[in-house]
Amino acid sequence: MEQTKSYLLDKYQGLCNYMERDTIGTELTIYGTSTLMLLIAYAKRKPAYLVRQFKQPSHIPERIINERVMHTGKIQGVQQRDQDTLLMIKHRPLIPIFTSRKRLLPVKLPGVRVNANGFSWLQQCLIGREATFIPLNKSSTQDYVVCQLCLVHPPKGNRLLDVSETLLKLRFAKYAQDVAASLKRNDKYYKHLRQVESSTATKEAWLAWAARYPFIWQRLNELKASLLPKQKLLPELVR
Repeated sequence: MEQTKSYLLDKYQGLCNYMERDTIGTELTIYGTSTLMLLIAYAKRKPAYLVRQFKQPSHIPERIINERVMHTGKIQGVQQRDQDTLLMIKHRPLIPIFTSRKRLLPVKLPGVRVNANGFSWLQQCLIGREATFIPLNKSSTQDYVVCQLCLVHPPKGNRLLDVSETLLKLRFAKYAQDVAASLKRNDKYYKHLRQVESSTATKEAWLAWAARYPFIWQRLNELKASLLPKQKLLPELVR
């Protein structure tokens, strides 16, 4: 026992003496070990979306859903399955090494049931656009994942445009409960979507009333045109 202890102590002392030397090998050993430990710690914290592309809901761990981690990707298509409208997204991991162009992640927009006008709008305005998405819920009985989907608007800006919220504002969808609405962590977001639909319906009713009196409508448009710059008069998604 004493011999083993003495042997280990000698080896440790020899290592300390070697590390104290100012040599290239010592620096490589120190920086290499530090870098390796940093990569291991980072990979343990974010293993799934570091290099792995999400191609189906089972690839997304529950921990990432619980932490509401934001991901990026490109919208490649739109599909209608029964009453569900799905966006097919090519997920882009942080280090895009092993990615597939054919395997796409089916994403359902939360809290909305899209109508025909909304489906056409999604096809014309969203396909080919870069987007960010936050997984809210996945179900073992469904082959899609419910995600809060946002576009960066304008394309080179930093403001996120929520797609579900925009559909409700355009009256291209109606609010509808889904599997993610039952989770407490999503209450605030779904409450916001309900408020958006309610306020949009109120504005629509007010505009319908104002349309009965053309002179009031004309005066309001003239006042708006005089106060706002021309760019602000265009719809938000075409500026």
